[in-house]
Amino acid sequence: MDHDTLMALLEQIRDAVDERAICDALLRIGARYGLTQVLCGVVPAEETPGPDARTQILFNRWPHEWLLRYFDEGHVHKDPVIHRVLTTENGFRWSEAIAQAPSPAADQLFGAAREHGLVDGIAIPVVTANGARGSLSLGGERIALTDKEIGMLEVAANLAVECSGAVEMNRKSARELGLSAREYDCLRWTAEGKTDRDIADLMGLAVRTIEDHGAALRRKLNAINRAHLVTRGFRAGLLR
Repeated sequence: MDHDTLMALLEQIRDAVDERAICDALLRIGARYGLTQVLCGVVPAEETPGPDARTQILFNRWPHEWLLRYFDEGHVHKDPVIHRVLTTENGFRWSEAIAQAPSPAADQLFGAAREHGLVDGIAIPVVTANGARGSLSLGGERIALTDKEIGMLEVAANLAVECSGAVEMNRKSARELGLSAREYDCLRWTAEGKTDRDIADLMGLAVRTIEDHGAALRRKLNAINRAHLVTRGFRAGLLR
């Protein structure tokens, strides 16, 4: 990975309108190095039950079945990768964490992960806006990254966490203004210059439904047309 590639990745993350777009940006680059899955979240406290720990995920493109097993069966509390995330500031390969703390539990954990295409990967310690420690993992069938490239991805990982926090703040502002989740999504896509037909295709809804959401948005934000709606959205802090 060269400097220009990193800058392009950072721009894509910065301009991402939601967590899906953040995942797309990371995996578009990650795929070049064998990394096809991403999971990022706050590291849960030891006493946090597995299902509750899942609520601390910030964004993910992880095999769904393995995601449920990993948290609900408590693997997150036994994972040597997570333990190392809490004691280091730099990114590392999963295989390094396993070698550093070998155990039957770790063998079982990563044996199960391999069944879902997660043979190896990298983990990057991150910190949220409120100071919580977290981890961003990229995994896949293989890993072909140098230490320098892992260091470059540390920058992207921390920006991704920062941007996902901004997305969530925008959602909170939308809820406070009485916007539904779908209305908020329509507003974001409108700001991207999408037509009602475009938005309908993206969201899997009828054009008439999108038109109804648009009318509701204009009423709630006191806007007279699409351009005014986007302006009002920016002024309300719903867009960035």
